[in-house]
Amino acid sequence: HDGHCVFYPLTHNLHEDGILRTSVALPQPNTQLQQQAEQMLSAIMNELGYVGVMAMECFVVGDSLLINELAPRVHNSGHWTQNGASISQFELHLRAILDLPLPTPVVSTPSVMVNLIGTELNYEWMSQPLVHLHWYDKEVRPGRKVGHLNLNDANASLLATALNDLTPLLSAEYHSGLRWAQQKLLA
Repeated sequence: HDGHCVFYPLTHNLHEDGILRTSVALPQPNTQLQQQAEQMLSAIMNELGYVGVMAMECFVVGDSLLINELAPRVHNSGHWTQNGASISQFELHLRAILDLPLPTPVVSTPSVMVNLIGTELNYEWMSQPLVHLHWYDKEVRPGRKVGHLNLNDANASLLATALNDLTPLLSAEYHSGLRWAQQKLLA
């Protein structure tokens, strides 16, 4: 309401066939890109007089960001905040529109979100100690987002191992995204 903006760290996203499959958020993003993203998005939000959570999807081109898409709402690329931030994007959105305090969310651990697309519920996912299941209770259909898995831990190596342990519990279409997330965590 007063032009004050707070931000989450930049999130790396893997899209396959135009669908977000996996997101990785690290507590210490590239400082230059983070500052650029914050300047770009705050300028857009202030110009529009927008209040609430807004997601900005960008391509990294050299040392700069190129905006691909704006989503004036909570977004599945930010679902990791449910378990990986002190304030989730959902709560932050409500705080913003209700004109409640907006402290900068604390993000102290790496996080991974795996979008569940057209996949049947598997309670075995919950046997993994770092997995948080968010199931939407929708009819499962091909291409439909039916839930997501969040994983976070202060130790990126343990988080990468947890993704490896999760791999046999998901169909082959998820495996490349899990490997990609492991690479991001261990880079």
